[in-house]
Amino acid sequence: MSLIASLKKELAEAASVKDRAERGARLASIIAEALRPTGRDPVLVGGAAVEFYTQGEYTTSDIDMVTDGGKDLVKIMTSLGFKKIGKDFVDKKNKVYVEFPGSSLKASERTRKIQVGTRIFRIISIEDLIVDRLNAFKFWKSLIDGANALMLLELGESDEKRLIKRAEEEDVLDTLIALQKIREEIIRKKLSRDEADNLLAEVIKSR
Repeated sequence: MSLIASLKKELAEAASVKDRAERGARLASIIAEALRPTGRDPVLVGGAAVEFYTQGEYTTSDIDMVTDGGKDLVKIMTSLGFKKIGKDFVDKKNKVYVEFPGSSLKASERTRKIQVGTRIFRIISIEDLIVDRLNAFKFWKSLIDGANALMLLELGESDEKRLIKRAEEEDVLDTLIALQKIREEIIRKKLSRDEADNLLAEVIKSR
């Protein structure tokens, strides 16, 4: 069995995994493995990255990975069972949706390596992911992204110094501070998720 045929079979198996975080990680590792012979080393970003870090507390059907495009990318994704529809690659049979939203991360952004079974793929750092969500929350008034940033902050896994530095660089330090205050209030008052969302909505209104 060829590599692509083997990966296509694994992709179908991974798509049926019920644990959302595991499902996303396995799919990302398979796609990364398929693209590696072309010299690409894609990075998992977006909602699927949030899903991985929060262990499925936030769920998405989309897999966003940063890498450069090209005819060989289309050829490989097609051979895995995907059909290119606009900017997305869709596998309707397995209900997998993949997008490559950019060719590379910013120079200031970092990644970490994740091992799934015998495979390794890269994911955007939690600090850069938080800042990305803060950007969408502040500048696009996206409540769901504010909630995602808050969930990531609640994990307590980020490098505080680097997070502050990146927030300053992206002009979202004020928003980071606002969400950190909400996080403290959640802990102190034992607020529900709905109550936390109401506080996030107030932050949006104040800006």
